[in-house]
Amino acid sequence: MTTIEFYLALRDEILKSISGVENSNGYYSWDDTSPNWLTKSRLDSLLEKYILLAKDLGVYIVTRYASCENPKHEWYPTTNRYGISIPYQDERFVWAGEQFYQGERFSTCPCSPKNKPYNNWVIDDIGYDKKFNAKDCENIALILQDVKMAAEKSGDKKVRSGIREHLLRAVLRINDAILPKSVDDYIAEIRTTL
Repeated sequence: MTTIEFYLALRDEILKSISGVENSNGYYSWDDTSPNWLTKSRLDSLLEKYILLAKDLGVYIVTRYASCENPKHEWYPTTNRYGISIPYQDERFVWAGEQFYQGERFSTCPCSPKNKPYNNWVIDDIGYDKKFNAKDCENIALILQDVKMAAEKSGDKKVRSGIREHLLRAVLRINDAILPKSVDDYIAEIRTTL
């Protein structure tokens, strides 16, 4: 998949998601809007799909374990969803300090094969393969972060405007990436002719 194909496919799916996010009227028994848990599930699935596709464009999300219950835990052992070894701050990648997530996660720390699942403190770092265009990688990461923020805003009893806000920002980023120039640059050109 090329970068432009990635952008176009993700844009289509985000627009479908936005159209399904309607304000609810919870006090009406006939309110048939999609519940937030369903929106969250759909966004999480979309995110997982595009995180895997982003790998082919140079964007990787690597989970490092800051701590676990093992007293012999050292440094930052890592895992990832790609089935390849990517140690913390691997020199094949650009590590700009961007994090996709930081917090507790029920998981198994890779520091020892004897470890059992536990609430470990993890950090999902975003790394860019040095062989790819850094600007594209950064833009893809920002778009994925917007989708993640939308998913986080779709918890129970949360307002839906936050979901739409983050999804719309992702679409705006995609629009700027696929157009020959950003909308801001185009507007600046128009203003000089007025």
